[in-house]
Amino acid sequence: MEPVSFAFGAVSFLERLSGFDRAIARVADPARLRYAVRAKTALVAIIDDLERWQRAFDPSWFFLARISVPLIDEELTRERADQSDVVSTVVHLRQAHKTNRTDSEPLNSMFLSGNYAIDKQELITSSVFMGYHADQKIIVDHIPLKEYMDVTQTTKDVRSLVRVLSTVGPDHFGLLSALGVIKTTEKETLTGFNIIFAVPPHLSQSQPRSLRSVLTAGNEYNLDERFKLAISLACSLVYLHSSSIIHKNISPENIILFPTPGRLGVPFLVGFERFRPSEGRTYMTGDAKWERNLYRHPRRQGLHPEEEYSMQHDIYSLGVCLLEVGLWTSFVQYKGSRPLLGPGLPIGEFLCDRDGRRSAVQIKQTLLEIAESRLPVLMGKIYANVVVSCLTCLDRDGSFGDKAELEDEDGILVGVRYIEKIGSRLSQIY
Repeated sequence: MEPVSFAFGAVSFLERLSGFDRAIARVADPARLRYAVRAKTALVAIIDDLERWQRAFDPSWFFLARISVPLIDEELTRERADQSDVVSTVVHLRQAHKTNRTDSEPLNSMFLSGNYAIDKQELITSSVFMGYHADQKIIVDHIPLKEYMDVTQTTKDVRSLVRVLSTVGPDHFGLLSALGVIKTTEKETLTGFNIIFAVPPHLSQSQPRSLRSVLTAGNEYNLDERFKLAISLACSLVYLHSSSIIHKNISPENIILFPTPGRLGVPFLVGFERFRPSEGRTYMTGDAKWERNLYRHPRRQGLHPEEEYSMQHDIYSLGVCLLEVGLWTSFVQYKGSRPLLGPGLPIGEFLCDRDGRRSAVQIKQTLLEIAESRLPVLMGKIYANVVVSCLTCLDRDGSFGDKAELEDEDGILVGVRYIEKIGSRLSQIY
C-alpha cells in the first residue's frame, strides 16, 4: 500500500474511534480497555511509519495535527517526541492548533514589544526585508492592514499564523521559524504587522535573494539543485495546508533563497500579506496587476474574483512557479519597478484582451501547453506531469478529480490528494 494511502486510512481510523469517546466513557471498563488498545495500536503504527518515511517526501503525517483525538497527544508525547524532529514538530504543531482553537492565550501573545529594535539592511521584495536584531540576522515580512479588514479578527489571525510558524524546523519544511510579530502604527493608528523570522545560523553569512532575482540573473544550476528546490517548495505548502493556512500569494517574489556558488540552497516561502485561515473570512478582493494574476487561477483573477480562495488555488500558483523552475526562466522581468513580460511566454496579445475572463483562460492554456511540450525534454516526464497536475488541479477532468469530492470538513482529502499527485511524484525524481 502507498504510504500516503496508508497514512490517510490510519488517520481516518483514529477519527472514527474518536467519535466513540463519549459513548465508551459510559460503558464498562473492559470495553474501554479494548478501545484504548485498538487506538494505541493504530497510533504506534502511525509513529513507526512516520519515522520510517520521514526521509522521503511524505509529510502527510502533519495532518495528524488537525485531528482532535486526546490519545494522539498522549502517545506522541510519551513515545518518541524527544527522539524525532518530525514527531516533535507534530507535537508542537498540535499544541499550537489547540491553543488557536480554544483561544486560550491573551490576544497579545506572540507579539513582541514595540521597542524591538531592527536594523533594516536590504529590501528583498516589496514587503520583505532583511535586517538585524542585536547580532541576530532576521527576515521581516510585512502584512498591511487594509481598510476593509476587521482589526480584531485580523490581529487574531496573524497571532495564530505566527504561533504555527514558530513551530517550524527550517531545515525540513521550506519555512522560516517565526520569533514573533510587531504591530506597526502611524499616528497611533494600527497600519499592519511585521512578522519576525529567524535566519538559521548556518545561513547567516549568505545574502538572501528572491527566486525572481535568481531566475532573472541567468546563472545556471544543475538539475539536482532545481529538483531539490521543487521538493522543498512542495513541502512548505503541505506544512501550511496541514496547519489550515492558505497562503494566497505564491510567486517567485515570495520565495527567498540563500544561494552560494553552484548551489541554490533551501527555498523559504514568505510574503504572507494575503494569507488567511482555511476556515476564516475571505474578502473576495483582488487586483488587476497582470504580473500577479499570472500566478492565479483564472477564477481568482481581477478586481472581483469569481470564487473564494482554496488550497487548490495555492497548488495552481505552485504549478506556475515550478514551470519557471523547470524552464529556468523568469516569466516576469523588471525595468526599475515596471514589470515586463519575460522571454519565452507568448501571452502578450492575451494581456491586451479586454475580456479578462477570456484572457485568463487563454493564459492558463498557454502555460499548460508549454508544460506539456517543453518540460518532458528539459526535466523529464515525471516533473512535467507534476506541473500539469498543479495547473489542472481545479479542472473537473484533472488528475485531482472533482473539487466537490475534496471538500471534506478538515481539508485533509485535499492535502492527501496533493501529496499523492505532487509530492510523492517529486520524490521519485530525487
